[in-house]
Amino acid sequence: MVTFTLLLVAGLGAFALLVGKIAKRFVPEIVVFLALGLLIGPDGPFRLINGGNIRSLNLVTQVALAAIIFLIGDRMRLDELRGARHVLLPLNAAQMIATGAVVFFATRWAGADARAALVLALIAAETGVLTITATVSESRAAGAFTDLLVASVGVTNVVTAAVFGLAFPFVLASTGDSGSVLDTAAVFGQIVLASTVIGLAGGWLLRTFGRMFETSGELLLFLLIVVTGIAGASIAVSGSVVVSALIAGLYVANTSPWMADRLFAAIRVLEAPIYLVFFVVAGASIHLGELAAVGAIGAAYILARGLGKVGGSALGGALSMSGRDAKVGLRTGLALLPHAGMAIALVAFVVEQSPVLGESVSPVVLGSVIVFELSGPLFARRALRASGEAGTASRAHATPLPELVTARTFRKVLIPVGNVEVRLPRLAFLLDLVTNIGADLVVVHVSQPGTGLRSHEEPDVLRLVRRIAQERNVACRAVHVESERIAAEIVRVSEEESADLIIMGEPVRMSLLEPSRWGLVAQRVVGEASMPVLVYPVDPSDPQHVPSAYLRKASKAVSADAKAGNAPAEEPADGDEPTAAGSAIHEDSAAAEKEEAPQLGRRSSPPA
Repeated sequence: MVTFTLLLVAGLGAFALLVGKIAKRFVPEIVVFLALGLLIGPDGPFRLINGGNIRSLNLVTQVALAAIIFLIGDRMRLDELRGARHVLLPLNAAQMIATGAVVFFATRWAGADARAALVLALIAAETGVLTITATVSESRAAGAFTDLLVASVGVTNVVTAAVFGLAFPFVLASTGDSGSVLDTAAVFGQIVLASTVIGLAGGWLLRTFGRMFETSGELLLFLLIVVTGIAGASIAVSGSVVVSALIAGLYVANTSPWMADRLFAAIRVLEAPIYLVFFVVAGASIHLGELAAVGAIGAAYILARGLGKVGGSALGGALSMSGRDAKVGLRTGLALLPHAGMAIALVAFVVEQSPVLGESVSPVVLGSVIVFELSGPLFARRALRASGEAGTASRAHATPLPELVTARTFRKVLIPVGNVEVRLPRLAFLLDLVTNIGADLVVVHVSQPGTGLRSHEEPDVLRLVRRIAQERNVACRAVHVESERIAAEIVRVSEEESADLIIMGEPVRMSLLEPSRWGLVAQRVVGEASMPVLVYPVDPSDPQHVPSAYLRKASKAVSADAKAGNAPAEEPADGDEPTAAGSAIHEDSAAAEKEEAPQLGRRSSPPA
């Protein structure tokens, strides 16, 4: 039998692909993979895979699970989540609270012990991550609803792990299985803290050392090594592979967006074989006896979880959208029905920590997993099709060839400005460039709501750039916008001002969050703007590269504001410590007085 093992695996894989392609019009491919695994598993009629084979493949499926969950970080960029928080937070808060409450009371009514009902309520909030990502990938879905769905899955599972880690130690203590307060704290540390630390460490390794690998093959190998390490470390400390991989993807996507794009593109090459292996093995692991053993409590759990997910999402969607489009919440709830992955891991953890409690919880959850994993993809695909986003991913990424022109004139240039430290070092370059091409300048600053600046007020950085531009005889218009969607506002202003060119900087690290936000902003402006975008490097950490002539002008502008009674934020009041921006301007200006101003080249006059 060993001689024909590889041929058997190849034949099963080919059969699964063939049947999946034929049946995909009616059911998702992953349902076919699950059904195939059930047929060839220990409880199936063919029994080609035994329990030993499944246990041997378990480590491989854990790595596959971690690799795909890592990809969810691409849909959880912090600036996007901030922009969608008015929908994302109330919708998921409502569906998680509703699911937990309905499951708790329904299972109690069906006869479950209070502690078992509470554990079931905690686990019921989980959504099958891999099932959702596989359905989205197969449906080739892209758009606002798809982004909301995938982000909801990530948020739901992270919150579920955190709440379970907080609540379960107290449940454990009430059963008498927890020996001390330290044992209770150790349980929380295993589930939440250790998993988070492992994910952050893996993300840091990928972000720091990923740039060393130039070819996609080397990068993919390095990524698989790190992902395997993340899964192995999580298993070693009895943590959550789902949480660790999700944290790693979230960290990379939001601290090094350009590196993250390369990593996500590398892992997507393996999506199809990962889904095939994972769901065939998952199907082989299904024990039909567990479905028959769920009883009244299991039936109540299944019905209550479905009602909580769908009803809670619909309620949250209606509240967040002021009732204008409650269908989005309803569709999201239907798509969130798959139940596997972390739910199975949490059940195994409960059985390990409290065998008595595990006997009550395990058959209910594992039996429901069979139902939700076979039916959930159907609901998820239906929701994606109802949203109109199924099949749009290929069109969304298709880029038409631009119209070929032999000459182009730039009459108006738009430059987004963030703060003095980032823009000042390249101000000479920018103004020389605008002057030499004979264009007018539009500078735009997008401030975050809550910073104290109104849209009609001119920030200090805009005032500084405008004054220096006037000294250079460059026609300059300053625009200030208050919004959280920085890239969208830059594109909107560029279209309203009829800009012919956008020039943006890609700064080095100034704070923990700034490089990720500006990296993402530059990336999205390049993808969304209809006009050319020039991205240039900014290195404000080297002040000697700043032309001293402009440092004097910056100092003069600050002094003029102070005399006029309009001291900018960078200018400290008496007795206050100077801010970074003010210190940089004055210290570098004083140093520049000791040396001769460099020649900046001949200034060309603006066009008549």
